[in-house]
Amino acid sequence: MGLLEDKKLLITGVLTDASLAFSVARLAQEEGAELVLTGAGRGMRLTERTARKLPREAEVLEFDVTS
Repeated sequence: MGLLEDKKLLITGVLTDASLAFSVARLAQEEGAELVLTGAGRGMRLTERTARKLPREAEVLEFDVTS
């Protein structure tokens, strides 16, 4: 049982597999967390593509930062 077992985390900034956010997401999954990643605009496609490199599937949601 991992440290984050049964926890759900929202992580922003997963644009590439070289980003700090990607490393956090990968380690969180290794510790048992379920992830929700966010992206906006052109970054949304990058986030979706990079999310496929994680050990397990992660939900990716688009967010609106204009409000």
